[in-house]
Amino acid sequence: MRLKSGLVVALSLVVSVLSLAIPPAQAQTASVPDSAPTISDTTTTPTTTTTTPTTTTTTPTIPSVDGPARIGDGSTIDGDTSDPYLPQRGSQVQIFAPPARQTTTTTTSTTIPAPDFSLPANSGTGRRIVYSKSLQKVWVTDSAGALIKEHRISGRLAWCDPLPGQYQVFSRSRYTFSIANPSIIWGYMVRFTKGCNGGNIGFHEIPTNKITGNKEQTEAQLGTPLSGGCVRQAVSDAIWIWNWAYVGTKVVVLA
Repeated sequence: MRLKSGLVVALSLVVSVLSLAIPPAQAQTASVPDSAPTISDTTTTPTTTTTTPTTTTTTPTIPSVDGPARIGDGSTIDGDTSDPYLPQRGSQVQIFAPPARQTTTTTTSTTIPAPDFSLPANSGTGRRIVYSKSLQKVWVTDSAGALIKEHRISGRLAWCDPLPGQYQVFSRSRYTFSIANPSIIWGYMVRFTKGCNGGNIGFHEIPTNKITGNKEQTEAQLGTPLSGGCVRQAVSDAIWIWNWAYVGTKVVVLA
C-alpha cells in the first residue's frame, strides 16, 4: 500500500512539473481598429461645358437730313394739274453713302478722276438735286454743298422739257401713270416742274407697259435722252431720290 501510494505521489509530481514546463497556448487574435476605413465605389463623370457663341447685331444709325420725307398715297394721273393725294410725312429718311469715285490709273500711277463725275459749276448752293439735260446725269448735295450721290438718267433734250432754272419739289406719288396712255405706269414720282404742254415733270423709275409687262427702256440705256420730259432712273436710284427729296427740296436744271 505504501508502495502504491508512493507511485501515485510521484506521478502527481511529474504531472505538476510538466504543467509548469509547457506554457499555455496563446490565442491568435486579429487586431481590429475601432474605426475601419470605408471603401466606396465612386464613379466620376466628366463634365462637358458647351459655350454658345453670341452674335451681336449692330443697327446702323441713319443720318438725319434737313427735313422729313413725305409719302403720297394711291395713284394719280401724271400730267393732271390737280393731285388729289396730298403728301404725308414719313417716319424716317434713308440716306446712303455715295458710290466710290471712279478713277483711271496711268502707267506713272497717277490717279485721274473721271471728268463726268464732277458736279457742274454754277449749279446752285446748299441741299439740292442738280439735273443736267446735256449730260443726262443727276447729282445730289447735302446742306453743306457736298456731293453725296450721282447717277445717270434718261430725260429729254427739248428746250422747254423742262426749261433750265431752279425749282422745288411740289408733289409726290408712290404710283402714277401717263394721262396720254394709261397703260404706261411707273412708281416713285417726285414732281418739280411742268413741261411745254403743261404736263408734270419729275424724277421716277423707268416706266412699264402694264399690258405687255415690258419696260420702256433698259437701265443700260440710261444716259440717253429717251423720255417725254420726265427724268427716268434705275429703280434703286428712284427709291433713293424718293426717300431723300421731300416736298420743298430744291431742284436745279442745267441745259
